[in-house]
Amino acid sequence: MESTQIDIQSRLLADCQEFLEVTDKLSEDQFKWQVDGKWSVAEVMQHLYLSARPVARLMTGPREVFSQWGQAEMPSRSYETIAAIYQKALTLRRQAPPSMSPRPEDMQVEKSVIIDRFSGIYQALTEATNGWSDDDLDLLLIPHPLLGYLTVREMLFFTSTHTQHHLRLLPKL
Repeated sequence: MESTQIDIQSRLLADCQEFLEVTDKLSEDQFKWQVDGKWSVAEVMQHLYLSARPVARLMTGPREVFSQWGQAEMPSRSYETIAAIYQKALTLRRQAPPSMSPRPEDMQVEKSVIIDRFSGIYQALTEATNGWSDDDLDLLLIPHPLLGYLTVREMLFFTSTHTQHHLRLLPKL
């Protein structure tokens, strides 16, 4: 098995910390400033929050919910494989679904509120992995709007590679 729960937790916390280091250097205006019509850093953080929140909720809720999506018939793919699949999928569709896109009203708060939402969901997601066995991480499925069904482990890998993708795209202010 490629990544233990501790490896996954460490990766998610490192991703979150890397994002926070970027935001620490930004003024409130820079944080909410859009460059070339693209999302601001604040909007990207809200998007990542909205993307991670359903995963955290599923992982902390009743396991019976997962029965609607069946069980994995193959072992979980590696982080690198999920990252490559995501990069390829981005060539086909580059826009997040509306439910994962920041709304104007989400942005009418201070920088600290957006940062707290973001870091809180990554902390919740990290803590949620504690209650999962490796077998369940590799057996149970979650539907992804772009990538199809992923094991819970693969969805955690996706969350990390998704965060890294957006870190690379942030405007250099």
